[in-house]
Amino acid sequence: MVTTLKDGGEIRIYSFGDPSSPKRPMHVATLHLPPPQDHRVLLELTTTTGPFLASPPADVPFASARNVRVHVFTLHHDPAVHGGRWQPACFVVHNRTLIQYVDAYREDVGAADVPWEEWGPQGTRFFVLAVGFQWLR
Repeated sequence: MVTTLKDGGEIRIYSFGDPSSPKRPMHVATLHLPPPQDHRVLLELTTTTGPFLASPPADVPFASARNVRVHVFTLHHDPAVHGGRWQPACFVVHNRTLIQYVDAYREDVGAADVPWEEWGPQGTRFFVLAVGFQWLR
């Protein structure tokens, strides 16, 4: 997965599971974000999720299934619009929302170009952060 600021922000999904090209990722979908409001300029779009593992480690009591993991996307807009302070917004997406495009690509062999209205309103939950934060790295 790759995030980009192009045209107000988009998420590009890639698959590494194409048997005909095992070393080259295949672009399977571009998910567009909603256009910024109130003359905001999107300066940064990042994503955070837990590590992807081929199989659960032997020493852990449980591990999340592939379809229930979540991705948190953080959007940082131009602080000049907010009186000079950052006011990041986040949205959460289930992995199953993203994986459906990989599965569809494998059946149809065509990359999808998906507008926000077709995937976002039913597949995400937005919230605005009241205070700043920094993800632990």
